[in-house]
Amino acid sequence: MSFEYTEITDPLYVDNKEQTGEDDYIMVRAKECGDVPISIPNWQPAAHCYTTRFHRHEKELLEMEVFPDDVWVASYPKSGTTWCQEMVWLICNDLNFEAARAESLRTRFPFVDVSLIHDAQMNSFERVRNTARPRFIKTHLPVSMLPKQYWTVKPKTVYVKRNPKSVAVSYYHHSRGIFYRGTIDTFVRSFIREHQFYSPYHAHVIEYHELRDCSNILHLAYEDMKRDLPAVVRKVCQFFGKSYSEPQLAELCEHLSFRSMRENKACNYEDQSNVPREAGERFMRKGELASWKQELTSEQIKMLDQWTVANTPNIEHRKLFE
Repeated sequence: MSFEYTEITDPLYVDNKEQTGEDDYIMVRAKECGDVPISIPNWQPAAHCYTTRFHRHEKELLEMEVFPDDVWVASYPKSGTTWCQEMVWLICNDLNFEAARAESLRTRFPFVDVSLIHDAQMNSFERVRNTARPRFIKTHLPVSMLPKQYWTVKPKTVYVKRNPKSVAVSYYHHSRGIFYRGTIDTFVRSFIREHQFYSPYHAHVIEYHELRDCSNILHLAYEDMKRDLPAVVRKVCQFFGKSYSEPQLAELCEHLSFRSMRENKACNYEDQSNVPREAGERFMRKGELASWKQELTSEQIKMLDQWTVANTPNIEHRKLFE
């Protein structure tokens, strides 16, 4: 068996799992990671949080075929993934705004590993297999769980990260809109204990940034996209070998503005969602920097900051979470 499965026995999880809707969570650790070109000395991959559905698809995950013309966007959840996907798809598709508006991002850019955590209308690995090339693929997988072929084929990949306090708040609202029934305080404490999907969070970010000889991966930050989107767009264009005029780039940045993205039904996952969202909840909520200051208590902020310090003894790693 290539994966090790462990039940979650943490009292906070056990006492709240039925009330919060998290009763089928499990920790999964990859046991065979010799192909991962990571520079962390004596690295041992952590166990990551999924649901019991992971068992059904582990073979499909490991044996997934990867092509040289694939384009991947990877992240920990709620790190600016959708925003990054739309930017990448348009840059790689000659700024075809008409096509982008005509077809849902979930179709243009399928989420390959969603079947590991949720029941989907179609097996997500099958959906990607049936997608016409060149394929655009979204993933939240940590480096230890990427398909075996990923490391030999090395498709172009954009990894985007985001401040942990912003992630915590966005992840809570996202989860509440789909299935979560707990309070934000319970969610934050669970997040810190690494019992939300794809956690541990810090390891996810650090390990992608510690890959060596992976010129196929471009690293972005949500905060940089908010502060200077044109500069990030130019960086992505260079990464994919694309060149556009200044008016074209201005049109792209306008298309990628929060106002435009929030109203774009092809991007906001509100067009044909197969999971009901709570009244008043929207997939894209605020699109602001540091809105966590208004939503988290001083105690929650302190807990999250202490958590980051505890998980980043390397000062250079700590800079990834500023």
